[in-house]
Amino acid sequence: MAQNNMELSIIQHRVAAIMDAVIGNPLVYMPLIGAWFITETYFIVNSDEAHGHTYVMSTGIALIFTAYMISPFAVKHLAWSLLELRTFVVMVLFLYGVFLVLFGILKQFPDLLAEFFGDPGHALVPSMMGILYIEHNIAFDWVTFAVIATPVIILSVIKIFRRLVYRISNYRTKKEEA
Repeated sequence: MAQNNMELSIIQHRVAAIMDAVIGNPLVYMPLIGAWFITETYFIVNSDEAHGHTYVMSTGIALIFTAYMISPFAVKHLAWSLLELRTFVVMVLFLYGVFLVLFGILKQFPDLLAEFFGDPGHALVPSMMGILYIEHNIAFDWVTFAVIATPVIILSVIKIFRRLVYRISNYRTKKEEA
């Protein structure tokens, strides 16, 4: 019982720290959160559309810009050090973004993977984790990941459900017409 209370306490403190960071810096976080929410809502409402390679490329571009904005190029008080997690976070965000841009442009993903990597949550979760860690020293761990990923997963489940309902309805309509 004490272990569960401690875990809940950690989650509550992390949610509070993330909320403080977001509320304290709305110009940093709201564009990311807003773009994710609007894009996810679009795909929930328009269940007949898939993410596709264009969204894979867009996700990559967002990650590249985020990596730049939290790098020593843009944040003057940071310095490069190959042994620091901060440098690793920036490099991983940048390389993941470049990977997605290249694969999006060259259309190297099968449709199912393009759907997965083009999901707007793929830009939001790593970007938020990187910014929160570098700008606010919020731990880069599974608790932070879970707090950020939970709303992403909830909206993704709603989107998948809506797509299934659309496809079943579309299948029935086509079957009745035949």
